[in-house]
Amino acid sequence: MSSDILYRCWKCGRFFSKRDIEAFEAKELGEGFVFIRCPACGSKIIIKVRKEEPKIVKAA
Repeated sequence: MSSDILYRCWKCGRFFSKRDIEAFEAKELGEGFVFIRCPACGSKIIIKVRKEEPKIVKAA
């Protein structure tokens, strides 16, 4: 099992992990907030990919 969370870019379709994400600051806007973009194309629409293995929960 890999504990690495995968993301997919909506625009280019590239898969990447949280380690590959670069946080960009909006300095030109002067807002001071941080938003996440795709490392390949720069799109701000990111999808969190579901894990393929099922989660096992004990019955109470």
